[in-house]
Amino acid sequence: MSTNKIYCFGDGYAHGHIWPEWPQILQALVPEYNTTTHTGIGAGNEYLINLLLQQGDNISGQTVIFQWAHTSRFDKLIEDEEWLFIAKADPIYHFNLYDSAHGTWWLSSASKNKKIQEYHNLFVQNKQENLRFNNQQILVENYLQQHNCKYLFISTVEEEQFCSQHTEQEFRGNEVQPSPLLHFYYLTEVILPKLNILVDADRCKQLKQAIKQHNWKAYDPDRVEIWQKMSIL
Repeated sequence: MSTNKIYCFGDGYAHGHIWPEWPQILQALVPEYNTTTHTGIGAGNEYLINLLLQQGDNISGQTVIFQWAHTSRFDKLIEDEEWLFIAKADPIYHFNLYDSAHGTWWLSSASKNKKIQEYHNLFVQNKQENLRFNNQQILVENYLQQHNCKYLFISTVEEEQFCSQHTEQEFRGNEVQPSPLLHFYYLTEVILPKLNILVDADRCKQLKQAIKQHNWKAYDPDRVEIWQKMSIL
């Protein structure tokens, strides 16, 4: 059995919580790799970098796909009851609580909470956010190089631009995340070619047809079972 691994990092565009997205489709297309997904719905880059660093030497010599999130997102490591109350009281992002080795993180995403808005408007504004992002990219790239990783940086912004310009019809409805079919195209037309990972042509064709023919419904209660049956070729 191959020991080749692909580590996927990303926010809701990689989580697969609505329907299959590019990391889940990736595992079906390249079964010779062991694909693991490290994500958070509404995650910012600080949280994603933390997930990467927690892997330690496990990533050495392996492939890493790191999908950068929106630079403005604020990830809060909960250290007191006040912030836990704020997180749980958020009308939209109250479920964005993730446990880690360092404690519980609240991924505030686009929260309209007053404290989150103050953070963006008064403390860490656009110029500092962009500077932080540039520094993060340099440091993460150096880290991956030191671990002899084959890596690819992508972003939710770039994926959204790709999907909005693609010729295929979009089926996302009112959901933020693109449809599984567009995730398939983003994976096969952007990610895999850049990593120079070859895919079995018949497997690729069959999976594309299965994804294309299915009437995807967001948060379908049977979505896990549907995908398991679809992805076994």
